[in-house]
Amino acid sequence: MSKAAKPADPNAKKKGKLPLIIGLVVLLAGGGGGGYWWFGKQKAAAAGEEEAGDHGKKKSSKKDSHAKASHDEESEVPEGGALLPLDVFTVNLADTDAQRFLRTNVQLVIDGDEAVIKELEHEKLPIARARSMVLDLLSTQTAAAIATAEGKDTLKKAIAEKASLALHHEVIDVLFSDFVIQF
Repeated sequence: MSKAAKPADPNAKKKGKLPLIIGLVVLLAGGGGGGYWWFGKQKAAAAGEEEAGDHGKKKSSKKDSHAKASHDEESEVPEGGALLPLDVFTVNLADTDAQRFLRTNVQLVIDGDEAVIKELEHEKLPIARARSMVLDLLSTQTAAAIATAEGKDTLKKAIAEKASLALHHEVIDVLFSDFVIQF
């Protein structure tokens, strides 16, 4: 009878381990997915705080010195406006020592409201002209020039100027939601 009992025990053990293995796989996959989501939220929050720290300064009060007030006004993010997203740009940069490219997602903050955005999207030509001007501007940049914070700020100002001409509306701010330079 002991010989008959031995073959039944290994099958029972295999069936007993299968739910445990499946449970562990599900637990690990869930933990990995949750960790990925949590770290992604932390990274986005840190990036948002960094942006707010760089650009979210308020205007100085009258009690502050004039030098400090002029610095804060330059770094202030304008309030209001409507958001006009442009398609993703992928351009070759003007570097002569190596072939490099930039991939960026540009969004324009335009004076006005959503009705202005709908009008621009309906006309299509102003947005196409603005996109073309931004594309031309981006392709003249070098990786070293736009890799720094000062370079990005200069690029934002140039994009705002060119896009304002094309759209016939003032571009209040330029937002980069993606900015990747291939070195």
